[in-house]
Amino acid sequence: MKDHQQPPDQPETFISHPEHAGKSVDEVRRELAYQIEGDQRQHRLAMDGAEEAEHDALASVMILERRWGQYSFDWADQDAGELAARIVAFEQQREQRQEMISWSEYRASVEAPDEHLSEIRTSSELSTTMKGVSLLVVVLLILLILVVVALL
Repeated sequence: MKDHQQPPDQPETFISHPEHAGKSVDEVRRELAYQIEGDQRQHRLAMDGAEEAEHDALASVMILERRWGQYSFDWADQDAGELAARIVAFEQQREQRQEMISWSEYRASVEAPDEHLSEIRTSSELSTTMKGVSLLVVVLLILLILVVVALL
């Protein structure tokens, strides 16, 4: 596992970042970890209540997936502090470049894949499109089940 401590060439405070200007790196990391932990609890509650209120649970999960799924496919099960540290490193890179690079562009520049593993894709590398298609299939299956139950 990679250590996500602040690189020595990165500033301790965000200066020109559109969301975090004036905040320290540690402050942003703590805020993100707190938000992730809260959203992980919300995700668990939504999944636990999915049988009683499928539509509400699905809507909640979709919002959370859009927010954190771009950073990690299994964000809901990850250590919030570790994920927050990875996001802060990404935001620091945006700050340093002074441009709004995408998460995938950042990952491609930071993480060099092993040559013999380059053809293997992990679950965290699934594209947003694939996750969207998967979510759409789940929604359609739920709707199909509801229609079948209503016809019975």
